[in-house]
Amino acid sequence: MVVLVEGHRPLKKNFETEMWVDEQKLPLNHFVQEITANVMLGFSKTLKRLETVPEKMEVKIKKIAKPVELHAQKNIHLTRLNGKRLSR
Repeated sequence: MVVLVEGHRPLKKNFETEMWVDEQKLPLNHFVQEITANVMLGFSKTLKRLETVPEKMEVKIKKIAKPVELHAQKNIHLTRLNGKRLSR
C-alpha cells in the first residue's frame, strides 16, 4: 500500500485502475482510481458475495445498436402494441 498526499489530505492507494474508451486510455487521478475500484468491488461483493478482494477485475461496457426496454426488477424485455406495454 502506498500513501499519497493530494493537497492536505492523505490518500491510501490500494488499486491500480485503468479506464479505456474506444481503445484510448483515459487519464485517471489517484482519487478516481480508488473510487472506481471500490465502487466496482462493492457491486461485485453484493452480486456475487465475494469474500475476498480479487486480484484483477474487468468490466466491459458496449453500446447496443437498438435500445431495449427492460423491467428493472423482473429482468424481462418490454414491447409496445397499440400503445400498451406488454412483457415478452
